[in-house]
Amino acid sequence: MVPPFSSFDQAQDRFEDLAWGQVLVTPFELGAWALLEPMGEQNHAPQLCWIRPDLLGCVWMAGSGEGTAGMSVFLSLLGAEGGGWSEPQRISRDVERSEQNPLLFVSEGCLHLIHSAQVVRDPEDRSALETSSSFSMQWTAVLRHQRLALEGLDPSDPETWSAEAWSTPLDLLDDPAFCRHPPHPLENGHWLLPIYRSLEAGGAFGHDHSEMVGLDPVGQCLGQPVSIPDSTGRVHGSVVASRDGAQLLQFFRSRLADQIYRSVSTDDGQTWSAPEPTQLPNNNSSIQACRLASGRLAMIFNRFGFAPDPVSSEEQLEWGEARWPRTRWPLSIAISDDDGLHWPWIRDIDTGFGFCGPMNWDLNGQLAYPTLIEGKPGELHAAYSWAGRQAIRYVTLRELEVIGYDPDASAFGFSDVSSSR
Repeated sequence: MVPPFSSFDQAQDRFEDLAWGQVLVTPFELGAWALLEPMGEQNHAPQLCWIRPDLLGCVWMAGSGEGTAGMSVFLSLLGAEGGGWSEPQRISRDVERSEQNPLLFVSEGCLHLIHSAQVVRDPEDRSALETSSSFSMQWTAVLRHQRLALEGLDPSDPETWSAEAWSTPLDLLDDPAFCRHPPHPLENGHWLLPIYRSLEAGGAFGHDHSEMVGLDPVGQCLGQPVSIPDSTGRVHGSVVASRDGAQLLQFFRSRLADQIYRSVSTDDGQTWSAPEPTQLPNNNSSIQACRLASGRLAMIFNRFGFAPDPVSSEEQLEWGEARWPRTRWPLSIAISDDDGLHWPWIRDIDTGFGFCGPMNWDLNGQLAYPTLIEGKPGELHAAYSWAGRQAIRYVTLRELEVIGYDPDASAFGFSDVSSSR
């Protein structure tokens, strides 16, 4: 017997109730979330920044494709007065280069933007899909720096924070370089900016290596970059202070798609230890660490990686070789109580669309290049490129929603930590 009706006929379609930038709480989604308005075919590499205590910014790159002309930097704002995320505004200026990997930080009364700007490739060039390709031309990238005076920033008036309101972009370094994460503040007002170098001879980025650049309070370079020893294939450095404040920790993406790596500095970033693998997997995609008010350390990452090969050693890899799983899900947050040596608490915050068969896994939609910061104590804010770069997704949740219970409570036990939102 064929049933005379379909449940779809009785379903209430709420799709029209949704809007770009609207922050929502829904019963089957973790935390509060929003989709920021797309500004191109690809929307990628977001970074969050507290511009003021009452103003959160999200910056990302958007355009027709990574490495092509017109890939520009956009900014959207979320204010305390409500109304959701603002309509994004372009804040970079070089339409002849591909402007990528933006980051924000606040210093000396200004909002600072640093991003890469590289020579473009032919948009019809499909070599981007080849794992052995050096398609991106990252070795041509310069780092650009520009400033916006906070005194004149009015979130309700885009003219006060769109591209024309910023200072003229200037090259930060004399030599090509790439960036990903914001600089780390030091007590003397200076900053440590993690960068990495891509070499044309490096093929599929396997010979990328990391350095550290000192910045003064107005965002200009101090001296020569410091090399991170044995950092070949370790990129996207994310810097946090140790729990006791006596050391700096730096966590890296791995071009080998094996594990997240960790390096330590005991002299305010003047020298660093060789990166060592952590317990967390890495899929050769970006990660970010965040020191929390609780003293714990949080990491946002894709919980996927290749297991170490007992036969082939890293030293046997060819020059420029890298591993590309192409699996950028699930997106997870891990929490450590010992500066990243162990990660006993992990929660997936997005698993994609659920496609996982050998013939449809690539339909799952990549969840990539996440950023993570803390707002109110215990309140985590994250953003990432969603559904294969269709849009930037923002989500906020509480630290205890990742842990699942209160580890500081006198009695151990699971509780409904989500019910008290």
